[in-house]
Amino acid sequence: MMPLFQIPRNTLLWLLGAQTLLIIPHLSRLPIWMLLAWFIVVVWRVQIFRGRWPFPNRWIKGLIVALCIMGLFSEYGRFFGIEPMIGLLITAFLLKLLEMRQKRDALIVIFLGYFVAATQFLFSATLVATTYVVLTITTLTTALLGLHQSAGHRYPWRSFKFAGMLVAQSLPLMLVLFVVMPRIGSLWAVPQQQHSARSGVNDSMSPGDFSNLVQDNATAFRVTFDGAVPAPRFLYWRGLVFSEFDGRRWTQTEFSSFRGEAINWTTEEPKPWRRLIKVQGEPLGYEIILEPTQQPWLYALATPTAKGDGIGLTRDFRLVYRRPVRNRYQYEVESHLNYSIASEGLSPRIRQRELSLPENANPRSQQQARQWMADASNPRDYIERVLDYFNREFIYTLEPPLLGQHPVDDFLWQSKRGFCEHFSSAFVVMMRAAGIPARIVVGYQGGELNPLKNFLVVKQADAHAWSEVWLAGEGWVRVDPTAAVAPQRIESGLGGALSPADRNLLDNPFSLENYRGIPLFSLIALRLEVLEYDWHRWVMNYDQDKQRGLLRNILGAIEAWRIAALVLGTGTVVFALVGASLLLSGLKPRRGAADTAYRRFLRVLKRRGVERGMGEGPRTLLARVGEQRPDLASWAGRVTDSYERCVYAGDDGALVRLKALVARPPRDRKGERKSLVANL
Repeated sequence: MMPLFQIPRNTLLWLLGAQTLLIIPHLSRLPIWMLLAWFIVVVWRVQIFRGRWPFPNRWIKGLIVALCIMGLFSEYGRFFGIEPMIGLLITAFLLKLLEMRQKRDALIVIFLGYFVAATQFLFSATLVATTYVVLTITTLTTALLGLHQSAGHRYPWRSFKFAGMLVAQSLPLMLVLFVVMPRIGSLWAVPQQQHSARSGVNDSMSPGDFSNLVQDNATAFRVTFDGAVPAPRFLYWRGLVFSEFDGRRWTQTEFSSFRGEAINWTTEEPKPWRRLIKVQGEPLGYEIILEPTQQPWLYALATPTAKGDGIGLTRDFRLVYRRPVRNRYQYEVESHLNYSIASEGLSPRIRQRELSLPENANPRSQQQARQWMADASNPRDYIERVLDYFNREFIYTLEPPLLGQHPVDDFLWQSKRGFCEHFSSAFVVMMRAAGIPARIVVGYQGGELNPLKNFLVVKQADAHAWSEVWLAGEGWVRVDPTAAVAPQRIESGLGGALSPADRNLLDNPFSLENYRGIPLFSLIALRLEVLEYDWHRWVMNYDQDKQRGLLRNILGAIEAWRIAALVLGTGTVVFALVGASLLLSGLKPRRGAADTAYRRFLRVLKRRGVERGMGEGPRTLLARVGEQRPDLASWAGRVTDSYERCVYAGDDGALVRLKALVARPPRDRKGERKSLVANL
């Protein structure tokens, strides 16, 4: 039987600290029972280290593993998927603590920790998340170093400093590899969970199916304009168009219904229906950095013209990408803010689609719409009457009541409480029932302006739904019924439109809006946002095109031998600098706490007439102190004994005694007698 390997205290403490750092980012994704299991495992491991508890036998370990597997299956309902697989990996990482009998077991736990650290990038690759991962990797490396340091527990922070130096020394080579390694995209992509009770943009909309909308403060995309940022009333970021309605749920029109002319790609000649767009004035240019959505649609202002391959304009005048956006994607767009679309008329097929309503759905709303339209002199008057009704009797809230079988009827004539999805859905139903073609557009509205670099940050909380109606001679006209109820939603963002109670629902603690009244915090928040923006733009968005351009600028041409020379040259320089640093540091005497205290002892002796000779050892000096200053002999003997025990025996208690003795030397009786004689 192999003897047990006692894990050094330094390694165990740093490993437990690293586990804590690794688990914190996954707290919202892990079941509560796993945190309890981790606490039990940590206590058990500490008691094993202290010799109080034994290692669990195979039956106990088997029972713990079985319970954890059943718990994971009960929590996620499956084993295949990102979150359950990460939960399984973290479970193995935690339970392996109870099996650290040999040095190789500790190495396995540490190496598992490196894998767990990498899983953070599956959910977030921001600058803050990357910095946090570097910290956890440094902590794991400290545990790895402590595993090979017999006396590392005496100087735990020295081990951390050394690990930080190792990580820092790897950065130049890592930077070169980042520049030259082929950009093949992510090896995986994480599907975003579709929760109907969180803000954001989904591929369908059914107002009334939930009674609580939790706001998500995650970034949706960032926008940089070529010139001045338009006013908030122009910042409607189109993403999807809903034309199909079954009485409760709104969905997109299938591309097949457009008879092969659904999308006009940037590489194709303009299709005939693009002539329906008439613009005036100069275009507005801007660049968007879109966060991964796992969906093919893109976001842009009205009348977009995109630059780049793989982007198309759909028949309902929005942008799409050839494949789902699985990585952060940067694209350039031009839009005209002064425009008209289909002002000359609609085709019978499109008119029929934009007027269709289920016959037996929401009967009261349809009847009231026909009556109001009969009383109106023209469609504009009718639209104003509906908006006036919204303005007088409705409340904008994130906690609307649940709606019944006829959600539009319940909303319009009973609850009268809702948010943008309720207003846009009810408005379009009222328009179609009155014979006015209408549809719903979903996307985002507004954004937070960062004045330091003049870019907008659009959050998931800025998700919005509005309406478009077709009017003869004008074409498709944007009408936002939410603006009639809560105009602050358009001009000041979501927070300005909510009551104090509803603001508590905003999952938005780090929004710039929270710091507008505190200049220092506002400046810090703005600076951090600029750093995050630059990180996304130049690091996370470093694609094949940017790589080719950078390599051409550095190497002159992209050739294998040039790239190899760059990597080898950088590695040689790094290793040479590290070697020179180690060589120079080896030439300097290393003085620890014991040497510092002993040098202070020597200074006390020198002031009292006993100076250490060249090459004189501690014991020889002690003998001479006994001859020249017998009154200091006892104190000097205790100092010398403590110093030797500390340096040669590794006695931590001796270091404490040494510092205490040197801090309180005996009074100089001989010096006092000389002073008394001189005074006489």
